[in-house]
Amino acid sequence: MHDEIAWVRQIAQGDERAFEQLFRCYAPRIFRFAIGYLNDPSQAEEVVQETMIAVWKSAKNFKEQSQVSSWVLGIARNKALDQARARQRDSEFLREKLDQRTSPRATPEQIAQRETQIERVRTALEKLSPEHREVLMLAFYNDLSYSEIAQILGCPEGTVKSRVYYAKEQLKKILSVGGEIL
Repeated sequence: MHDEIAWVRQIAQGDERAFEQLFRCYAPRIFRFAIGYLNDPSQAEEVVQETMIAVWKSAKNFKEQSQVSSWVLGIARNKALDQARARQRDSEFLREKLDQRTSPRATPEQIAQRETQIERVRTALEKLSPEHREVLMLAFYNDLSYSEIAQILGCPEGTVKSRVYYAKEQLKKILSVGGEIL
């Protein structure tokens, strides 16, 4: 049997081997936990990664007043809730932006077609990595410049440009149907 508290103590000292052991032990549990919240395997996997990064960074703050499992799954819960909130905000924001572009004189057929497009774009955006989805939302839906986005994200402007480029390329691939891009 493994000693999880000892692993956390070792992680607090920077022991990567102890971190790997804790990761192997908890990654499947966190994934199952997150999938219950998000019902999306890719987002659940992100929760696993974000949770374990938080465990690595905050191991020295673990007070040993609770079980390691409670502590780790508490972090996972917060990360899963953050993911769910972000997904809902992105979806609502996108719907509002696209709804604003619908003509007031649109026919029911045009409105239905627009709704289908909105849903396809929303679904496609959800398939992007959080970094790519975030830069597209900031650049195209919040109309921010690359330098403003770089300041917000705390990364170089070149990184923002690269992320926007690759995000647009991924989005094109996702939205292309039979070679036709919407």
